[in-house]
Amino acid sequence: MSRNLLHKTKLEAFKLWLDAQNIEHRPGRGDFQMLQVLVPRSGWQVVYDRIDAPEHYTVPKPLESLTLKFVRSKHAHS
Repeated sequence: MSRNLLHKTKLEAFKLWLDAQNIEHRPGRGDFQMLQVLVPRSGWQVVYDRIDAPEHYTVPKPLESLTLKFVRSKHAHS
């Protein structure tokens, strides 16, 4: 799991980027799931909120490469 990859202020931009990439996503479930993303070959993966991480969300390993593509894109910096 990556703990400092997706800044909390970028979640909405991440959703828009996923839409632009035609990547399916849906709302998370419960208090700590912020978003679920359909990752090829890995199924639904979750962006998690953590009490001890006030600035970043946690993403599981199968979602890391997709999240990194977003972080490196121009959309993450606007």
